[in-house]
Amino acid sequence: METIKEILSSYGYMNKKQLTELAEHFPCTKVVIKWGAMEREVIEAWRAAARITEVEKNNIDYCRNVFFRGREMDLLRTVFAIAK
Repeated sequence: METIKEILSSYGYMNKKQLTELAEHFPCTKVVIKWGAMEREVIEAWRAAARITEVEKNNIDYCRNVFFRGREMDLLRTVFAIAK
């Protein structure tokens, strides 16, 4: 739960370690991958790290950010009683 609170305090943006932990405990949570040139991609947390690795390994694009969608942010703020 601390990881989710850390992500929320970062306005929904997460680092690789946080993404890995999120995927372990909440695998079906949707996250957004913001690429350098490609369209944003909404994907389950358990697939996100592998997708980023695949795209970067094949020199297709690079990952700028990974973050929660607005809907998930609102729900998590409600659950954790964090004001907007």
